[in-house]
Amino acid sequence: MDTRLRDFEEIRIQKYVPELDLLANPLLTPQEKEFLSDFYDFLERDLDKDLKMLEELDYFVEEPTQEKKKEIVIKILKKLADNGYYSTILNDEDFEVGRITRNVLIAYALCGGRWSESSERYVAGNYSVEMGRLAGGTLYCNPVNYRATEQQKERFLYPVAKDGAPASSAMTEFNAGSDISRMELNIQLKDDKAILKGKKVFITNGMFADYIIVYGRINNGPLGAIIVDTEHQQLRDFKSARIRTYGMTDAFVCRLNFDRVEQPIENMLHGNGLDIAFHQLTEERLVISAEALGDAMKKLLYSHTYALHRRQFERRLHEYQVIRFPISKNIREMNLLVSTLINYARELDRRPELANSKLMAAQAMGLKISSTELGFESAIHCFRTMGGRGFIRQYSNPIGLLDPYCMIHGGGSNYVLEDSESRRYFKYKPTRREIEDIIPRIDL
Repeated sequence: MDTRLRDFEEIRIQKYVPELDLLANPLLTPQEKEFLSDFYDFLERDLDKDLKMLEELDYFVEEPTQEKKKEIVIKILKKLADNGYYSTILNDEDFEVGRITRNVLIAYALCGGRWSESSERYVAGNYSVEMGRLAGGTLYCNPVNYRATEQQKERFLYPVAKDGAPASSAMTEFNAGSDISRMELNIQLKDDKAILKGKKVFITNGMFADYIIVYGRINNGPLGAIIVDTEHQQLRDFKSARIRTYGMTDAFVCRLNFDRVEQPIENMLHGNGLDIAFHQLTEERLVISAEALGDAMKKLLYSHTYALHRRQFERRLHEYQVIRFPISKNIREMNLLVSTLINYARELDRRPELANSKLMAAQAMGLKISSTELGFESAIHCFRTMGGRGFIRQYSNPIGLLDPYCMIHGGGSNYVLEDSESRRYFKYKPTRREIEDIIPRIDL
């Protein structure tokens, strides 16, 4: 059954808003703008048709669409890899822009999309597809590149980073969540084999990944990491199944079951699993921030467009302050966070050693929390602006209305770190009296 109601008019973006166009932002250098412009062209030329097919499948609720979607997503990841956009770790010589800066620009653009001057229409991005790119291109490739031997890179890294083989990272567990200290999956080393026993959950790409980096406890002791070759999902004693989420309808979020799965011991990555897992987390937090900001931009663009065209009680919605003011406020906040994001990414490109800085990790976490919250708030206001139409797939699908609801948790970050040091960089500026109240306590 097609869920669209033809009586409703389609929301059409008729022109872009300069304040929401990153290419119009003087913050970016000419090289960064050229890279971003090339990616937008690639998005319209090579991905837009596939993304529209994914959206089209979301309107049908009484026929199976999973296999069709899976084929499309895998094809998109391959196209990204062919153009150097899937992983950014191996092709520095192809671009003038730094590796991490490229990663966040891709994430922002792929989530948000952009108004196309050439075709005079809005080319929407897809948050779900970007999550698949993050899972394989960053969360898998970065730690593998960090600790793999040359032989391991030949077998497990280059097929993903260069050729676009789908990959994934398995850290989160049912009872531990993202709390690594409570991780229970066991990697039993015996002779020349590693035997995996345990479960993972909320693993993006899990049900079609060819390679998965799995974190667990070596002989129930210290943390380790091993690369699992799923043999195209035919690996013995390994099962993967989709988890249906409220949003992210094109992200294959899965649960994994390892029931004494055997892998060669040479698939183990050298080093402590905690170090391997944390190595890429600062970059991951910046990429997730970029995703949330790109998605927030899209929500604000749709809210702005709908407010201009929708007439209620003889007035257009934008004439009501309760509609107009939150949009303006969110646009200002978004641009401040984008500025922070770009400067952090540039600094990490200039000084790679900052990836191991606790202070930088804390700042990146604070940015991630603030960005995902802004995405969430933008989605709420977009829903309020659309009214009842926000309830139906005809309107929520192209906007990805519920996608930020799947990211606001931030891996538990918003709750665990709500008032901790990672948050302080993005809180309100203290008054002079508050500062004077704090100083005596510090002196003591």
